[in-house]
Amino acid sequence: MVTINSLSADKSNTTPGRQLMLLRLSEGEGVNAPLQLHCWSHSGWRRAALDDAFVQAFNPGCEEIGNARDAMQLSFNEGTRVLLLLPGTWVWSGVEAIPKAARRQSNAVGYMVEERLAEDVEDLHFVCQPRSGDLCSVYAIALEKMDALHSQVQRLQWPLMAAIPDYQLLDLLGGDNALWLDGDQAHIWQGAGHGLSLRRQYLQPLLASLADGEGEEGDEEMQQQLQLLGAGEQDAMTVAELESLLGDRLQRVEQPAEEALLTHCKPARLANLMTGEYQLADGSDERDWWHRPAKIAAACFIAQLLLFAAAGGYFQWRASGTEAEAQALFSELFPQDRPRADIRRQIEGYLKRAGSSGGSFGSQMQLLSRVWGQHKGGALKLQSLRFDGNRGEMVLQLQAPNLADLDTFVGRLGEGEFRAELLAANELEKGVSGRIRLR
Repeated sequence: MVTINSLSADKSNTTPGRQLMLLRLSEGEGVNAPLQLHCWSHSGWRRAALDDAFVQAFNPGCEEIGNARDAMQLSFNEGTRVLLLLPGTWVWSGVEAIPKAARRQSNAVGYMVEERLAEDVEDLHFVCQPRSGDLCSVYAIALEKMDALHSQVQRLQWPLMAAIPDYQLLDLLGGDNALWLDGDQAHIWQGAGHGLSLRRQYLQPLLASLADGEGEEGDEEMQQQLQLLGAGEQDAMTVAELESLLGDRLQRVEQPAEEALLTHCKPARLANLMTGEYQLADGSDERDWWHRPAKIAAACFIAQLLLFAAAGGYFQWRASGTEAEAQALFSELFPQDRPRADIRRQIEGYLKRAGSSGGSFGSQMQLLSRVWGQHKGGALKLQSLRFDGNRGEMVLQLQAPNLADLDTFVGRLGEGEFRAELLAANELEKGVSGRIRLR
């Protein structure tokens, strides 16, 4: 047997400004015995007062509802969250392969485990907790219990974080199997993902099943271990039998069971029964009403930034493409010059320089425009245009359907004050290409 004296608390579980209060509902002895509520403190479980409406909601036939004289009155500080333990005998649990699409549908989950239940599926509320792949832990509780709990928690305005069966706390230990000896009750959890609560007098026949491991016989590494919590001097016989069955595979936790379990408490790992139509509204919404608008505004701001960034990237890409085309055209028109960063200013400089040389460039462009209009373009295609400001001459590269059209165009250019010459002509697959000088 291995003895564990203490378990270290997980510091990540504590949230600044929030306090966890552990409450527990338990049934009294007898059919019409009233429910009892206890609150965990450093000195152990303390009886808490319940009003008549709460008790009769679960047991309308209960007549005597007297609270103990030392029963404490519950009060909740700001930021307090309540974890409520329900009697494990109220909640059935099992393991079943549940598809993801059906896990949030209580009735669908119920029909998948219907053959293993003693009650009608329509009278139960189901909660599904994923474990590995499609395997899930399934919890079932009577609808009348949930209706009563939901109505009373809303009436009393308890800041309830989750309601779970008490045996589910053992799942937080993360081991193979666990046994919690809790007064006249015993809580069992099996690592496969299910548990149960029962009276202590019914525990003896189940001890042998807890000692059975899933590994092969003789394979000590595969045999499951059992963590034992809450065992006191009065449980010496039970502990001795477990030691004989398990040997070194029995791990006894000497720390109080509730403290050991709370050190491992992670709300995200709990299968809260208050789900679906029984889900409670978080009271923090009224205090922190501005959180949602602030989140929406922040999301809109981020979306707008992303839109502006995307638009900027798109227009930058378009501008880069246009600039590349302008540089290619400049190199084609002015092969002897290198395009600069500001092509527009460079061309304006050429125009000013051409204007200062007698205005021949402007006059030649006007002549070219007029002759092009007279010729109506035809099938002519301007391939390139170059102007030499020093010489005051323009060189054109034209493509025409035939040599006659090219000669006609050259003749019309030479009718004015400038002289046009056909410097060269080459035959193409479709038409001819000619170089014309105008000066």
